[in-house]
Amino acid sequence: MSPRPGRDAGTRREFRASGAASALPAAFAVSVLAFLLLTTGALLPVVDGGQRGLAAGPVLLVVLAGLPLVVAGACVVRGGTVAAAGVLAGVAALAPGRAVLDLQFAAGPSRAVRPELYLPSDLYAHSPAAGLWLLVAGHAATGVAGVLALRSRAGGGDGAVATETGEPGRRLALAVSAAVVAAIGLVMQPFTSADVYLLAQNAFEGPVVAMAGYLLVAAALPVTAAIAASSGDTDLMRGCLLGAAAGGAALALPAVVAALGIGTLGLSPGPVVTLAGLAVLVLAALVRMPVVGAEVGAVGVRLPGSSRLRAATGVLALAAGGCAVIGALTPQLETQGQVAAPESPARWSLLAAGLVVGVLGAALALPRAAVLVRPVLSVAWVAVFVAGTAVLDTAVTATGSAGGVASSGPGVVWTWVAMVGAAVAACSSVVAGAVERDDLDDSDGLDRSDDNSGHDNSGNRDNSGNRDNSDDLDDGDGSGTAAAGVPRTPVVLLGALAVAGVLAIVAFGLPVFTAPDYVAAGLWARFGTPSWGLLAGAVVVLGALALVPRSRPTRAVGLLCGVGVVLALHAASFPLSRGEIAGVSVGPGFWFAFAAVLAVLVAATAAALARSPRENADSPVLGRKRH
Repeated sequence: MSPRPGRDAGTRREFRASGAASALPAAFAVSVLAFLLLTTGALLPVVDGGQRGLAAGPVLLVVLAGLPLVVAGACVVRGGTVAAAGVLAGVAALAPGRAVLDLQFAAGPSRAVRPELYLPSDLYAHSPAAGLWLLVAGHAATGVAGVLALRSRAGGGDGAVATETGEPGRRLALAVSAAVVAAIGLVMQPFTSADVYLLAQNAFEGPVVAMAGYLLVAAALPVTAAIAASSGDTDLMRGCLLGAAAGGAALALPAVVAALGIGTLGLSPGPVVTLAGLAVLVLAALVRMPVVGAEVGAVGVRLPGSSRLRAATGVLALAAGGCAVIGALTPQLETQGQVAAPESPARWSLLAAGLVVGVLGAALALPRAAVLVRPVLSVAWVAVFVAGTAVLDTAVTATGSAGGVASSGPGVVWTWVAMVGAAVAACSSVVAGAVERDDLDDSDGLDRSDDNSGHDNSGNRDNSGNRDNSDDLDDGDGSGTAAAGVPRTPVVLLGALAVAGVLAIVAFGLPVFTAPDYVAAGLWARFGTPSWGLLAGAVVVLGALALVPRSRPTRAVGLLCGVGVVLALHAASFPLSRGEIAGVSVGPGFWFAFAAVLAVLVAATAAALARSPRENADSPVLGRKRH
């Protein structure tokens, strides 16, 4: 009976290998279908009775639709099937956002800023045409092809993997930085316009559907770059980065061509910034990263990198906080004549969030405080996003009304720059945290090696010399017990985290204040521009709470402090808005946010009192002393 499991395992491996072998051709077949759908959709009208403003638009769109397929085919010709799968996966990561962006033609074609597909010449409500649905179907097919491409790679896991031979940290930093720059350009104004029917607005000033599409693409770019650069497979990494660059170019390049080819339009820095970032992303995929200090130990190489990353994060946070303060104090709207421009009641919340993020950024310049403050900033940055979307709602509402006399003021630009800067600072903080974790793991390994050479391990290694995982600094999945019998994740901490998570969701979903003639945007009612900030705040808070059980006590307390800062600033929007809205009164969201802050304080106390297994082992009472 014993040979049966081995035969079954071998059969399963052969089945997975055969499935992987068939998945890549299937991915290419679906990619060809996606190309045909996108090409046909680009050639046909996207709205009834509409005309495109760019004569060369169809040719350009056809070339951009076929670019990922050409790159993937070139990889296959050169024997790089893994790289080809990465190209299809990389372009598929941007497909959902591009599909949502195209759906703006169904929600309101007159506000779509896509002259290569449709140039509005009136304010009538045109119905969507067949070209739109073919484009959406093409994006869906692109996503399916990416899934099949990843399945082909996952099923072939027994094969050889091309590992990174250079410095992976440098490639990760370069790729993520380039993707962030490209994402910033995507949400900027695509071009300037003198056409009264074509409002050239940035992503935050435009309609909700288009803003959602731009934000999805902008978020997918750095996430895809980070996952690809840290995958450990050089071929897959290169393919994913090239695919993401091809997908981003399909949005940026038409804006540049339209600005140069249509007389009423002018070139704007936004798409130029995007193309520059994508060019660097391509270089990050193709250029081999040099190894610096190859003969030096890992700790000696990474420690200066972590300090530089923390310093860069501090500068970015300080800049984002400064932009938020300027955005809160400068006009969001400008009007013609004697009509006074309305001010956003959320501007004081943006001011408070900017000051907090700026102070945290300045604290990162202090070496002793930087390690403690960085986890706080990794969560607190979203407070700028929550307050910023609420501030921008005033400009979006006023400038989006037909025949309005108001136009965007300088505060709009400063506000969305602050939001993007805060997100960039958060990405830098996350990368710095990953480097810090590697540094601590390396130093812990050196300490353990020293202890093993001169002391009894007290059961930390078994008879075969393998290390017991109970001595790890991280808590893993939170199960099991520590070496000294202390639970890895206390029940009080888990309970407080669960309560805080539920209260935080309700706090972001319900209004913090109410007024007779004012209806606040929320997650479940009146979904508007501020709702995206509330959604981002809820996602970041829940993500931080989920990471607490897997973090070291110091980092866990820092994450919880960041959660408390976000919830406290959200609740503070009530007292900060009392002088701006007549008849304002406290809403249910305020009390839920207040209760969530109390639950976070309980969780932070439990996390501070909890000691990691390594700390318990090194305690003079519970275990051996550290030498």
